[in-house]
Amino acid sequence: MIRSQRLGSGQVKGIRVQGGRLPPVPKAHHADRQPRPHFPVKATSKPRKLKEPSPGAQVGRAGDPDPRGNPDPVTFHAYHAGTSLTKSLTNAADMSGADTERDVVMMSGNWYCDASNDGGATWKRLDPTTIFPESLGKGFCCDQIVIYVPSIDRFVWFLQYNADAAGQGAFRIAAASSSSVKSDPTAWTYWDFLAGNFGYATSDMDYPDLAFSSQYLFVSTDVFSAGGRLVLRIPLKDIAAGGSIGYGYTDAAKSKTAWGAHLVQQARSQAVWVGHKDNSTLEVFTMPDSGNTYSSFTVSVATWPNGTQSSKGPDGNDWLTKLNSFPNFAVTGGVERSNGHVVLAWSASNGKGSASGFDFPNTHSRVAELDLGAHSVVSEMQIWNSDYAFAYPVLAANAKDEIGVTLGWGGKNDHANCAMGILGDFVVWFQNGSTRTVKRFGDYLTTRPAQRNRSLFAGFGYYVTSVTGNASQCNYNPIYVRYGRKSA
Repeated sequence: MIRSQRLGSGQVKGIRVQGGRLPPVPKAHHADRQPRPHFPVKATSKPRKLKEPSPGAQVGRAGDPDPRGNPDPVTFHAYHAGTSLTKSLTNAADMSGADTERDVVMMSGNWYCDASNDGGATWKRLDPTTIFPESLGKGFCCDQIVIYVPSIDRFVWFLQYNADAAGQGAFRIAAASSSSVKSDPTAWTYWDFLAGNFGYATSDMDYPDLAFSSQYLFVSTDVFSAGGRLVLRIPLKDIAAGGSIGYGYTDAAKSKTAWGAHLVQQARSQAVWVGHKDNSTLEVFTMPDSGNTYSSFTVSVATWPNGTQSSKGPDGNDWLTKLNSFPNFAVTGGVERSNGHVVLAWSASNGKGSASGFDFPNTHSRVAELDLGAHSVVSEMQIWNSDYAFAYPVLAANAKDEIGVTLGWGGKNDHANCAMGILGDFVVWFQNGSTRTVKRFGDYLTTRPAQRNRSLFAGFGYYVTSVTGNASQCNYNPIYVRYGRKSA
């Protein structure tokens, strides 16, 4: 727990690009950046028994009857697949994206980004190396996050770059209006950041995220040498203006428990990110818009199992192999509700959280709703099933204050895939089934409130199919889905 800490500060100039005429740079498959530190979540010395597990969650195919008989089930109001990519079974997909009221959609994955002007019916593949100069670090690779900020009508695009010769990581933040992306998706204003800007001139950075409040864009990433999570904020008005921007930032070494944690989405007046002090204690970090400081406090939850996460598909491949080393049990999902409560989600292993607790048969997802003002837990939920695992959960809230969830699922009879639903239904949905199980799922998925109908959600995920005659590769099929109640 940290008491009030002042933000560091800096400034960077904006640069304009347009045309996408730079020569494409071949994809170089680097090692996993600098050696990534591994920080296991320790077991609590004071276990807290889970009073009663949630009902087991079911998986349904879109269009089929709700297996729980919900009279107003979740349906896929739109389902659009992007262009498939042939990749190794150990490559990450890293799905992100956002949509707009104009029906302009961006969907990014590892190495590429797609743009659509017709709500996902057709896509144009963008190569970041032809749009942006390779002048940062040792060039583009590979994580990306895309978010849309309605209040300033800007897509914001995070692009990660390889560390330079000194080991200094780098990233680029780019912005463009929805009308600009529609007319010319190669026209952007961008700002470059180095790890040295935040006090870590020889450290790599990885695993980004974006969120925003009414005043600020929030950016987060892991800083390797600090062993913690960096969060910076940029005024939205500066991004909209497109010139120089001022920014404030945290000390990543103060957020060690939040290694790999994604930002809480849709927070109206502050940045929120959350880590684990142990498997029964959350550390909640807050950075209010109104001040120049950040701090943290702790909240106890029911003890959850923190063993080995594993789930093998029908072909014997374990799609959670990478999850064990990273992001492991990081809080990957978070969203603020209309009443100010925050709902969080993370992956947990099979087994018991405490000696007399429920024995979860598979890796599963944990959900906790917190009252930040009272520093207390409002409720807890688990997404689990006896036949398959659930992992990599992400969350969003719609106009009705329902919480949408997108996550990975799979097991011995079902190849790893993505599914989407609404918390409390205990049903999640998919459309196209996978025909291969990858050896590295994730490393992240995305869901956001849909912009054209805010009673719906926009989900960005993928399914996996076989490559004929090549057992070492598979096809990643990216998907953009607008999902929500049938009546919405």
